[in-house]
Amino acid sequence: MEMLLLVGAYTIDMNEDAPGKARGISAYDFSSATGQLVFRGYVPTTNPSYLWVDDTRTMVYAVRECPDEAGPAVVAYHVARRTDGSVAFTPAGESLLHGDHPCHLVGIDNTLVVSSYTSGTIDVFAKSADGTPGELLQHIQLPLAGTNEQPHAHCAAYDERRQRVYICDLGGDRLRVFRRREDGRLEALPKLGIDFSHGAGPRHIALHPGGDFAVVVCELQGISVLIDLRPDRPRILHQTRYLPERVVDQASGAAVRMDASGKHVYVSDRKFSVVTALRLDVHAASLTARDTYPSGGERPRDISLSPDGQWLLTGNLKNHTIGVFRRGAGGALQLHHVVRKVPSPTCLKWMDI
Repeated sequence: MEMLLLVGAYTIDMNEDAPGKARGISAYDFSSATGQLVFRGYVPTTNPSYLWVDDTRTMVYAVRECPDEAGPAVVAYHVARRTDGSVAFTPAGESLLHGDHPCHLVGIDNTLVVSSYTSGTIDVFAKSADGTPGELLQHIQLPLAGTNEQPHAHCAAYDERRQRVYICDLGGDRLRVFRRREDGRLEALPKLGIDFSHGAGPRHIALHPGGDFAVVVCELQGISVLIDLRPDRPRILHQTRYLPERVVDQASGAAVRMDASGKHVYVSDRKFSVVTALRLDVHAASLTARDTYPSGGERPRDISLSPDGQWLLTGNLKNHTIGVFRRGAGGALQLHHVVRKVPSPTCLKWMDI
């Protein structure tokens, strides 16, 4: 079986550890039998560092990560197969936003929610019936933390059961909670937020498939945090280090992913170029680090589980590679091979075409 992998990337150098050598969004066929990737096409666009896929409409959305004066935006493309098996991208519109360095987006029903890191802002866009990005419905400036730290919105996740959106505020060391109204706009619920330890830097969140728990990776302290979403106010159940204690002060956590069973969690760290596998037991309210693996490259920005659950891929930003790992018993990983010359990968998303 072949699956389509879309790769978001940097096209502009961001810093010495984040080179921008890509041309835009790339498409690869991935074989679940062999783990091989075959390039199928690309579309030129500026700094599409994070992607979101709408399989129903065969559309991919990307942020244009740049400062406010350079025209940050959400851009959309229809994705289709040509008769020769290659992949074509057709522009489907864009919506400008007012924020510095949008770094994440998620589609929620008829809206798109975009998080901007430097400005600490959230933008909610309407989606037209055909899926194209539409008008700006809401622009939210996250408040300063109690100690006046600059907020940095880094990730949003939608809890459909409770009609809530959770925002990882890396600068404010807080998981912010919003109620999603019927019109798609967000209403802040500040009393429901969770404060992390000072300087933790909550970066990404993964929701448990059962819908009642979540795991947050904290970029700056090398910890993963298990959160119970069932109470009126979410609460921390457990936290554990995903790196050895002697090096946690050098951590640079990136992505967190959870498998379909909800028992296996994976966290990438850019500083040490590793992926840590953790065991999640919601009944015991525990999150336990099991093994740590070299990522197959340098500075893994994103990790992704294949739709069939048999593989884990790492997007190694600094040396332009994708590590392909086979998953084994208990969620263990074994490096199968490394795909080279994938320029500046920052985001890995799957599409069903």
